[in-house]
Amino acid sequence: MRVKFKSLLLVAGMLALGVTSSFAQSPEVAGALKALEGDRLGSAREALEKAATSSPSAENQFYLGYYYLRLASAEEEGSPKIAEYLDKAKAAFDKGVADDPKGKFALNKVGQAGVLLGQGKLPEATALIDQALAETKSRDEDVLWRAAEMYTLFTKKGQANDPGKAITYIDQIAALKKHKDRPEYQLVKGDAFLIKNEGGPAISAFEEALRLQTDPQMAALANTRMGRVWKRGKNYANTQTSFNDAIKADEKFAPVYWEFAELWLFAGNYKNAAENLDKYIQYSEESPDVTLRYVKFAFLAQQYQKVVDALTKIEGKVNDPDLPRIKGWSLTELGQYQDGANNLETLLKSNPKKVYPDDHRYLGIDYRELKQDSLAVLNFEKAAALGDTVFNNYEEIAKIRQAQKRYGDAVKAYEQSIAWKESRPDRKPTYADYYREGIAYYYYISTSKDSTVIPQAVATFDKMGRLADSTVKSNTQLTEDQKEAIQAIANSTPLWQARANVILSDRSIALPYYEKYLTQADSVKNKREMVEANRYIALYHFLVTKDNDKGKEYMRKILELDPENAEANRILNPPAPATKPKATAKPKAGAKASTAPAKN
Repeated sequence: MRVKFKSLLLVAGMLALGVTSSFAQSPEVAGALKALEGDRLGSAREALEKAATSSPSAENQFYLGYYYLRLASAEEEGSPKIAEYLDKAKAAFDKGVADDPKGKFALNKVGQAGVLLGQGKLPEATALIDQALAETKSRDEDVLWRAAEMYTLFTKKGQANDPGKAITYIDQIAALKKHKDRPEYQLVKGDAFLIKNEGGPAISAFEEALRLQTDPQMAALANTRMGRVWKRGKNYANTQTSFNDAIKADEKFAPVYWEFAELWLFAGNYKNAAENLDKYIQYSEESPDVTLRYVKFAFLAQQYQKVVDALTKIEGKVNDPDLPRIKGWSLTELGQYQDGANNLETLLKSNPKKVYPDDHRYLGIDYRELKQDSLAVLNFEKAAALGDTVFNNYEEIAKIRQAQKRYGDAVKAYEQSIAWKESRPDRKPTYADYYREGIAYYYYISTSKDSTVIPQAVATFDKMGRLADSTVKSNTQLTEDQKEAIQAIANSTPLWQARANVILSDRSIALPYYEKYLTQADSVKNKREMVEANRYIALYHFLVTKDNDKGKEYMRKILELDPENAEANRILNPPAPATKPKATAKPKAGAKASTAPAKN
């Protein structure tokens, strides 16, 4: 899938950004953060909300806000849930600041800065972080670490980060006299280098985190991060090695299966993608939030039945405007066209201002399959007007018009289809495009008798022939059978050009095209077409040049191809003229008849 869900492929890894910490946390908070690492979001939320309610300390408010901050950072670009999560995070941080009148717990100010970074307000965020660092004299490891992390959380359009400062703060921790070497610090440093597109230093930081770790989940997390760096560098062998190492360290670490599923999705191996996706669900937590992410990924992996099944579990439990859209698209992909059409019509009526080309494209497919041609064409036209850059809606319109025998409209749609391909950097018209347009022209001329478009038809078939010939000569990947088939199309060019001209009273215009066709046609594979060409030339000589001998010459060529051809046999071998039967003598009067009349 495409449209806004393309950014989903960048989301999965963002949910595991190094939150392991048992520094001064309660066991409940520490467990909640480990659950967040493992994408067990429901458990994490419940534990953190319970801690913030039952023990409303500044620390517990920070971790509740941190949870929502992390959800905001993981949302796809443009998602309305980003603002929702940032608001919840801000409420928790603000309460944490209010619960700490003496300012002894500076992390909530760091959290407030994180919210500002999520809103793209870098100067305001920097001022708050500077204030928190000043209050702790830049000697508090947690404040330095979390400040560094905030500068790496948000990487999408409209958000802000500062990986340089993140690296500086982690290095400041290392310079403290009584600091502790913790893998979490190296994870943040590696993330900062990754934002800077410095893969080597990022790998080094993650390797250091792996060296320092004492927990299987942290080992899995560090290996997963390294795999992500290798994947960005398109080193897919090392990517798989790192992901497999993560699974060896902790086979229940759900995020690595998500990453693996993405890798297979990019490779087009939907079977392996689906298998890893299922393991992700198995080891994460089937909360509405996780299921929502699963739904979007399953759609990208073309697991449409799983999408529909999963949606039934969360309908009414999550507020995401894209879910009806995904459901409608999936139903269409599953061939449930009436349900797909109903779903998409409801979607478009509920939010007419937020419409994607795919909404109308899928609706067009639904109506096409339901044999409601007018509605199908209407929606394909709307999809094209919205600037669909992936799907050629004009071609679909042309096929419908051709089937309706509205050949003039089909010609127009094929012209638009070719123009659309010409405007795309990744698509160019082929000989097949011009063949389809030329055929539409031919049928339009034949049925309407409109001779004004004959030059366009001839030119279209000329482009078809030249592109087909060029394809045979330039495409080294073609098999011999493919070359032969395409060359046959190229050789048929003059035949179609001749046919486009046959309605003209001036028979000499089509003549040279038929003559040229006979020089390159295959007498075994193209017998019928060669009979057509020889017949036209023969009739030209009979009717125009009055050269009967020449006409008979071409009729004989027809018999060589088709000995049973009735017209050629009649002209070349006319039956003998009928002779009058001899008159019989009348019997004499009074003579008896030789036989008695028949009795009734």
